[in-house]
Amino acid sequence: MGPDSEVRTLPSLEDVEGLPERLVAGLMTGTSMDGLDVAICRIEPGERLAFELLAFDTVPMPDDLRRDLDPSRLNSIAAVARLNQRLGHFFADALGEVAGPSRLDLIGSHGQTVYHEHGVTSLQLGEPGPLAARFGCPVISDFRMNDVALGGSGAPLVPYVDQRLLGHDGEALLAINIGGIANFTALPGDPKASDRVIGMDCGPGNMLMDGLAVRWSDGRDKADIDGRLAGRGRVDQALLAWLQAHPYFAETPRPSAGREQFGDDFLDCVLKKAGTDLDDEADVSDLMATLAAFSVWGLTDAYRRFVAPVLPVSRVIVSGGGSRNPALMAGLREGFGNIAVSASDALGLPVDAKEAIAFAILASDRVDRRPTNLPSVTGARRQTLLGRITEC
Repeated sequence: MGPDSEVRTLPSLEDVEGLPERLVAGLMTGTSMDGLDVAICRIEPGERLAFELLAFDTVPMPDDLRRDLDPSRLNSIAAVARLNQRLGHFFADALGEVAGPSRLDLIGSHGQTVYHEHGVTSLQLGEPGPLAARFGCPVISDFRMNDVALGGSGAPLVPYVDQRLLGHDGEALLAINIGGIANFTALPGDPKASDRVIGMDCGPGNMLMDGLAVRWSDGRDKADIDGRLAGRGRVDQALLAWLQAHPYFAETPRPSAGREQFGDDFLDCVLKKAGTDLDDEADVSDLMATLAAFSVWGLTDAYRRFVAPVLPVSRVIVSGGGSRNPALMAGLREGFGNIAVSASDALGLPVDAKEAIAFAILASDRVDRRPTNLPSVTGARRQTLLGRITEC
């Protein structure tokens, strides 16, 4: 169980009697591959969606699974097929830990992305069959490929949910999520103006910092906890300028990103360029501060280039694990200047749970046959249903 997670007792069927009867689990693993986020939501479908988060936890991914997700190990069809099945059983076991005996009506499972090529293809592993067999309800998975089939990038998908939950109060907002990759959604404040929603990946979020923390600690730490290293370090401006020259940032608009651009191979290049001594805490702290500044710059630069000229916002709402890093939050507040920056908790969206909640909502809307991609974000030719249904 995650150290900062909270598990609440789920209602029995008697407790929810007389209320909309859709208890939905949302499952999400991100590019950090540190664990499975599990959200159990009661969802009231409709034009103005309402949901209640009943339970949430992050179930750590077993070390052997995380190790076998390394691209160097996925070197045969057999290795991919076996890992797909193992992940499916891990998802079912993890959901069982959080849901307990509660009966679910529906499960939305994003799966673990192992390959993503912008506008070409995307592959998420995590066979849905074990979930459907264990819980006896439909499972919605493979959310990206219908959008790709229509010429879209298949990502990001959360901007649709941002629009459903946040884009209705007349205020233009920027909803940032900092997971392994950082991304944002710019919302015009009008629920009917989905064609004006702007969403994109913006570069690395926690990915490079997490990788550095793992190497510095010999695997004991999976992240820079509370931004302690970054908070003590000084930004290397020359190295930051080199990072900003990465070819990814020359693309307009920015494409979806992942380990292919900012994974371990790129971290190797960064360490070589920086000449960092991993046995010197001060040296590591300076590099961590520089990587934090790089993540912040990716977000603020994308906002200034692609959003501010057409949809200036009055507020920035931050979620994801990065929102718990004081160095990142301080950098965002400085970078956005007079635009207020706050965590999403204040809006009823717990920062750690938002993406898992999103896949519960995407699953719920899928069974209601509501198109859930945003062509203005993904580049698809039109809206379409997202997700395949597995029943057992």
